[in-house]
Amino acid sequence: MSRIRTLTLTEFRSRFRALRKRGWVPSRRRGPTGVGHTFEVELELPENNIALPDIGLAEIKAHRANSSSMITLFTFNRKT
Repeated sequence: MSRIRTLTLTEFRSRFRALRKRGWVPSRRRGPTGVGHTFEVELELPENNIALPDIGLAEIKAHRANSSSMITLFTFNRKT
């Protein structure tokens, strides 16, 4: 099984700054997963539904402004 490549912190910072300069980006998908999917696509990360980090040891989290849904920022995971 091949491991999905993660971004280094330097790569993430560079890509995030470029994305932020672009301003508002429309969601590429409807529903609750649209914002996270769009963010990963714009950062040129492969879409995955596995609990592995996107940046070094961190998993990217995104949500809509004014959303009432809860976000888990820290999760203990023995698999990593």
